[in-house]
Amino acid sequence: MKNKFDEFYFENDTNYPANVYWDLYDKNHMEAIKKYDGHMFCPLCKLAPLTVAKGNQRRYFKVIESDMEKHDIECSYRHKKATKKETHNFYKDLDTTDIRNRLVSCLNRMLKSVLKDTNNGNSLMRGEKKSKNNFFDFKGDSGENKYLPHKNFNSKNLEEDMDIQKIYYGKCALYIYKYVPKDETDIKMYYLKVLNKNSKKQICEISISPYVYNYLSDELADIPEDKNKALNYYLCFSGILEKDKYSYKCKLKDSRLMVLEKE
Repeated sequence: MKNKFDEFYFENDTNYPANVYWDLYDKNHMEAIKKYDGHMFCPLCKLAPLTVAKGNQRRYFKVIESDMEKHDIECSYRHKKATKKETHNFYKDLDTTDIRNRLVSCLNRMLKSVLKDTNNGNSLMRGEKKSKNNFFDFKGDSGENKYLPHKNFNSKNLEEDMDIQKIYYGKCALYIYKYVPKDETDIKMYYLKVLNKNSKKQICEISISPYVYNYLSDELADIPEDKNKALNYYLCFSGILEKDKYSYKCKLKDSRLMVLEKE
């Protein structure tokens, strides 16, 4: 099957959203080709080489058919993406999906550098695994292995299939806004503001009810309320994004649907 990748793994470093390549390509296409082409791999298993599709209407990365077997045997990209119905059915009962462990694996595998095994300081080579590659996998309606829709929220195509619940992940800066209605004292809603870590432009906001917040209070306790003091984090959450006036918004329906860690 032909998957279009909107991020890539660059040698023994880390994953990057596609715009890192295309921004350089638009400035100096020869420099981009020299630096990245032939040095980009599947962002999940880090093994299958990516080929760049270039053109006015074609800007994406793919694994050509002859390279499909170079994916790790557990890599989700050996399978088809789940349909909207299959994805909906997966999330209906969170007690059976082990979703939090999946999000932790996603955060570690998709966002952190693999140059060092931080537990013992040993260097890791491309393709060596500290975690499995199949944390997106589940059985679809027909019993066939499928993978959950997912996307790096630093990608520039967030509006693609927005009506389908996805696992969103990325490096970002965070601060939190606590909404208290006028003439009241109780917090009615928490808004976790997700910013681009470099430009500090808002990517999205995640609304969290006080009930859900109580389960996450320890993890969210260190996040500042001042945008100017926003802290860098690894963030992974699952939900349905909606287009807002200036960015995107998402309602966190369950505390198990978000994990975060200071960068």
